[in-house]
Amino acid sequence: MSIQQPWFKNALHIKKQNLFESDQAGFVFAAPTGTISSKKIYKNIDFLNHPELTFQQQLTQWLTQSKLLLQQEISASNNHDLIIVGGLPFDARDLPELSIAEASNTHVSNQARSCQFNAKQTGVKAKLIPAAQIYTEGVSQLVDLIHEKKLKKAVLARAMDLSLDERIDVVDVFCHLLDTNPEGYTFALSQQPQKQGWFMGASPELLIAKQNEQIFSHPVAGTLARHPDQAIDNARAAELLASAKDQHEHAMVIEAIADQLTPFCKTLHIPKQPALLQTQTLWHLATKIQGTVKDPDLHIFDLVSILHPTPAVCGEPAQLARELIASLEPFHRSLFAGAIGWSDAQGNGAWSVTVRCGRIFEQQIRLYAGAGIVSASKPELELNETAAKFQTMLNALGLKAEQLIYI
Repeated sequence: MSIQQPWFKNALHIKKQNLFESDQAGFVFAAPTGTISSKKIYKNIDFLNHPELTFQQQLTQWLTQSKLLLQQEISASNNHDLIIVGGLPFDARDLPELSIAEASNTHVSNQARSCQFNAKQTGVKAKLIPAAQIYTEGVSQLVDLIHEKKLKKAVLARAMDLSLDERIDVVDVFCHLLDTNPEGYTFALSQQPQKQGWFMGASPELLIAKQNEQIFSHPVAGTLARHPDQAIDNARAAELLASAKDQHEHAMVIEAIADQLTPFCKTLHIPKQPALLQTQTLWHLATKIQGTVKDPDLHIFDLVSILHPTPAVCGEPAQLARELIASLEPFHRSLFAGAIGWSDAQGNGAWSVTVRCGRIFEQQIRLYAGAGIVSASKPELELNETAAKFQTMLNALGLKAEQLIYI
């Protein structure tokens, strides 16, 4: 993907530890091609939930409201550096966390900052929601529905609640995520740190980005944990690339995105086979999609509203998958498996899928991880996949497995 942000005139050079203040509302979105940040949140947008609407109808209404408010704020203030920043929820049980903010096209210094604040932790209370047996039973139920041809795929998630003895340095956590995710999308968001804490993560996946006529997407589906031994790690990468189960799961996502984007595009390039993508803890199958839209005035929100959520985090068919997720998962996903990013008044912007993430509030943390369930899924392997996905945030928190005490 090659997307720049030349329309922001207030380019900012800053050390990464100064991107945000832990006790002040802020937003950071770091992509491989550049970083957008804001410490100047002008206005948080208030939203309502309308149960009579489908999620897509509700999402469209939220995004339309946000576009109108941005235009009004720019007209009133004559500040053309205002943009929309924030996060969208997975479903309509939760509300968006979007704000109007003054943005900076940020150059981030590479100066190192260590992540050692939890080194003294000897026992961190951890609770998995749901417990392993309940999760694997849920996977089995979904596999049965797939075999009965009622469902093609559903993504089943778990949460992990952590309780620490000391307050978490969220800036340190973000710095660690940023250092270990150079090819992905690292984000931090808080509208009210004292009430909501910070939502942050390091996603490998781009939902959609738009720069004038050009659009980009980088969907990810199909995962295998990495191994510290290089030979074994390379073998796992080859295993993932050859996996019929993971290739099928990935193809389902690509087909859905292609069907949704094609009506808007005069050109759309999609590689025939996915490529391997590696993060610090995982191997993924990923496909870089690039296209040219028919209408350069098309707003990125028009694309977000049709793409979110993709089968990579929801399932197929989407409505049935969403209903099953709500019935099987004993928690609200909130911004997990949603989208986080920014949009300017011209309709350009970038939005990532919010995975490998969590919400941090003082000494409490909730982490999220999900696995895509298809016909060939094995409950224990899907359970292991969620454990591997938790590891991205655990590493950023400076926590090792032996420090966790499960309650």
